[in-house]
Amino acid sequence: MWYNCRMKSERTAQIGIMDALTSGLRRAAQRPWLLIIPAAVDYYLWLGPQFSIARLIQQFLVLWDSLMQAAYSPTQLASMKDMLTATRDLLTQVGAQVNLADAITGNWLAAPSAIALAQSTRLMFVSDMVLAPMGLSMELPRIAPPPWQAAPIELGSWWAVLAVVGIFWLVGQVLVVLYLRWASFSWPVRGQEGRGRTGTGPGQAETPTSGEPGVHPAVPEEKGGVKRWLVLALRLSAFSVILSLVVFVLRIPLALAATLMMAYGNAVVGVLLALVGGVTLWLLLWFLTSLFFVCEAILLNRQALWHGVGHSMALVRSSSLRTVGLVLIINVLMLGFRALWGLVGQSPVGGGLAILANAYLATGMLLGVFAYYEDIRARWLVRVAQAARQQKSLHKD
Repeated sequence: MWYNCRMKSERTAQIGIMDALTSGLRRAAQRPWLLIIPAAVDYYLWLGPQFSIARLIQQFLVLWDSLMQAAYSPTQLASMKDMLTATRDLLTQVGAQVNLADAITGNWLAAPSAIALAQSTRLMFVSDMVLAPMGLSMELPRIAPPPWQAAPIELGSWWAVLAVVGIFWLVGQVLVVLYLRWASFSWPVRGQEGRGRTGTGPGQAETPTSGEPGVHPAVPEEKGGVKRWLVLALRLSAFSVILSLVVFVLRIPLALAATLMMAYGNAVVGVLLALVGGVTLWLLLWFLTSLFFVCEAILLNRQALWHGVGHSMALVRSSSLRTVGLVLIINVLMLGFRALWGLVGQSPVGGGLAILANAYLATGMLLGVFAYYEDIRARWLVRVAQAARQQKSLHKD
């Protein structure tokens, strides 16, 4: 019966990308409590003390200078003076800018931050995970620090760095799961808006028709609020970790090519770097776009992790051009407004308002992805059901 209802939806007009995003922004405005977690994270990063590695970087530079002097002759050091100076300036700049508390935003599924310097969220992965490592990112204005920000906390060892990063990363995982879970509870079932989370729909477990190819059964809802939350947290966190590892592996060829170019610096190596960079760029875009809807499969349909991966890849394959358009439009919107937040946030009042506005925009984009996912999934299920019926009719004939 549920699939018959879904089949009727194919006669309706297809939801456009901008329609889905507009719907998400409207629903975010109707649910202001969803802004609490992303706004609270940014307010902490803006007002709280920074965890700095500037002192450790300076200690490393002293050791590095002594090693370079021991390894190279004065003539060789003189020939490498420009490169060594540039490297030293770059590391000093990194040490001054890095705030280890930014690790709280280090989650593929986290809401994009208006404050964090380095991010890896899916709503901005084109600029932050694909283009930025290749040196193709843009320098955008940032929200100015408030005049009452606490003094930075200087860490004294690299073990302390690992501990601080680990703690903030774990806190970030918890907050992301709470944020996504809260958003899914607030997501209205199609045709039942205003009636709460009842019936069968994108936010509830489904029992697909037996024999339909490519449809993974949803995992039954676990009993007990704590257990259900832990299972969801493990699935989403495992997905983020696995995705980060795969992205790291995909970047290894690019790092090797860049190292060769720095060592030899000839035209042949430059061509090699361009080829490797192009292939890496294509693989990253394909991989990250294919897994764009794993969160929705796990969160809204309670799919297991690997079933969610397969489900996302099937959905993206069925509407690849539209999904790429969705990804690019969201990235352009978030990137453009990040620049706007930097301009607006040059005063304390402007900074506070920019953080709140960014939380609203990020939540609206998340709910817009929910709406887009619901639409393409409904149409995909119709095609699957039709293919199954055609296959059965052929067998009967």
